[in-house]
Amino acid sequence: KAQCATPLPKTFEISLVLDNTGSMAASSGGQSKLQAVQTAATNFVTYVYTNSAFSSATKISIVPFAAAVAVNPSTYRYATWIDQNGQSSYHWTNVLSPSLSGFSSRFDIFTKLQAAYSGWGWAGCLETLPYPLNVQDGAPTSSNKDSYYVPMFAPDEPGDANKTYSGFTVNNNTYYSFNSYIDDDNSSKSGSCAIMASGTTFNAAEGRACKYVSPYNSAPTSLNSSTGIPNGPNFGCTTQPLQRLTNDTTALKSLINNMAPLGSTNIHEGFMWGWRTLSPKSVFGDGSAYASSSNSSNATTINKILILMTDGTNSWATNPYSPNGSMYFAAGYFQNANGTNANPRLPSTNQNVSDTAGSRNALDALTAQACTNAKAVNVSIYTIGFSVPSDPIDAAGQTLLKNCASSSNQFFIANTSDDLIAAFKQIQASIGALRLTQ
Repeated sequence: KAQCATPLPKTFEISLVLDNTGSMAASSGGQSKLQAVQTAATNFVTYVYTNSAFSSATKISIVPFAAAVAVNPSTYRYATWIDQNGQSSYHWTNVLSPSLSGFSSRFDIFTKLQAAYSGWGWAGCLETLPYPLNVQDGAPTSSNKDSYYVPMFAPDEPGDANKTYSGFTVNNNTYYSFNSYIDDDNSSKSGSCAIMASGTTFNAAEGRACKYVSPYNSAPTSLNSSTGIPNGPNFGCTTQPLQRLTNDTTALKSLINNMAPLGSTNIHEGFMWGWRTLSPKSVFGDGSAYASSSNSSNATTINKILILMTDGTNSWATNPYSPNGSMYFAAGYFQNANGTNANPRLPSTNQNVSDTAGSRNALDALTAQACTNAKAVNVSIYTIGFSVPSDPIDAAGQTLLKNCASSSNQFFIANTSDDLIAAFKQIQASIGALRLTQ
């Protein structure tokens, strides 16, 4: 009898995890790749809220990602799940002896920097959690200080606040910084923080907390011409803040319209924040309870869908001209100023990363584990690789996306803007058809 009845609308929780990296500015079919995504995502939102397959209680989240993911910095400045008091062992990796300068958290440093330049307040990005918390679903617990989220803070790298890159010479060795926004010159100023002893190490210069108290010759550049990323404490935090689950189509479409292409690719963080928006037990707690395998076809079950779209592969930019070994990223540096490295944030099979291949493999491993763990709690994953001929996704990148998807028919490769828009249409039709079978 049920088969003869008109199918009832179903309720879905859907996360759109959308690549906003710099390569999305490239052209595809007379428009940029990002413009094609904006069209497809806007059409998707319209479809969901005008199609009878979806109940009015259906909600969508949107997570723009590049090197990191941002939350609204005003809304979450005092969030209890963020390390407000510098208790995490990851909090002071690149600021040494902060208490001597009166700093109890990275937010105190942002306050000083914002006084020097209004655009240098915290932009809302957060560093990746330690492994394996960074591939699991959950919220911080008071018994583990390292489970709290640490606000991303890109330290001033040694140099003269140059708009391209800055040289810093120690014992006849010259290093180059790509994010020097305070002048570390040691001859033209005075004061307790001004004069660095001859032979000061790169790490000591990078880690000096006192330079943030009264930033000298600070350079609020519009863009670093070498990286295309703005210099400053929010280096690497380039995207619009994510949108939590909502059925407010105006808010959803506004975020889609405001997305802009800039920065490198961190699929892992994009995916994890997409999952967190769907979760009933992570930091937002917005999601409904997970469906168990035994009741996943029950008519009352709310289906959780995550749609991941990227045009590239995981990329943690190296800097072989610096003791850091890399540019600042959601996982810090390959080598931090306090002597620690990225190992605690990476799987045991991907330790001591020191080059592009090793860091990509580590991020791929994190991404793969995150996908596996989300599927284990019945999050249905669709993946789209936007692989245009002029900038293709390599075989390993395509395999990562294919394996992340819940099934082979939930993985799409789009070679043109039209393909991308068509993939979204196929996905929305596929989701809508779920009400006929469940």
